[in-house]
Amino acid sequence: MKTIFGKALTSAIMVAGLSLAGIVAPNVQAEQQEAIAAAVAHADRPDQDRARDGDRKPAEVLLFAGVTPGITVLDLNSGGGYYSEILSHLVDEDGKVIAHNGPVYWAFMRKTVPERFTERLTNVEPLNVESEAVDLPADSVDVAMSVLAYHDYFMKHEARTEPEDMPAILASIYNALKPGGSYVVIDHQAPDGSGAEMGDKLHRINSEFVKAQVLAAGFKLEDESNLLANSEDDPTQSPFRPEFRGKTDRFILKFTK
Repeated sequence: MKTIFGKALTSAIMVAGLSLAGIVAPNVQAEQQEAIAAAVAHADRPDQDRARDGDRKPAEVLLFAGVTPGITVLDLNSGGGYYSEILSHLVDEDGKVIAHNGPVYWAFMRKTVPERFTERLTNVEPLNVESEAVDLPADSVDVAMSVLAYHDYFMKHEARTEPEDMPAILASIYNALKPGGSYVVIDHQAPDGSGAEMGDKLHRINSEFVKAQVLAAGFKLEDESNLLANSEDDPTQSPFRPEFRGKTDRFILKFTK
């Protein structure tokens, strides 16, 4: 009788738990969507950033990436800070954004450091380094994002005297992420079967090439999205040609530690 009661009680708890999950999960996602929408609509965002939202779809991207208030996000090669700004408003005062720029990006950025990094965004920590590998405490980052920057690891530049050590770069990102943390890569799609050469030649990179490198570093592929896909884009052409600038065929990959 005791065994039967135990099984019945366990079944009841499981059913209740499933019912509760059905209620809680949508509520949690709704709260996340509201927080993301508020960050994207924040009054402090510059008009030039807002003008790019239609093509970049930041709200949908950040929902896919799993960014929520209160977490730590590493914005890899953040450039002018388009995403760093939205992330700053999203993670809020309880969270932190690390706006990283490696040697190549910093060579461009050091002369015109955006005002947002120096004055407005108090929860953004600039990280300008001489190596693409990030030296951050282990298990300290919830989400790492690389937006239109992975291909630049393979770009030739005077600030880069030797080819980048990709296993070392990816190992540093893996080390910085908390267990279960996410590494999201968005980039311009390159032709099937192509590799590192496309980074310098066309400022593109193939998604399968990226997968192979990141999986070899110990990550797991959790999901991928065609949110920014565009079948009309020719992957053998420059992503900067006027008619496709901001409208290229872009892949989104989400890896986890």
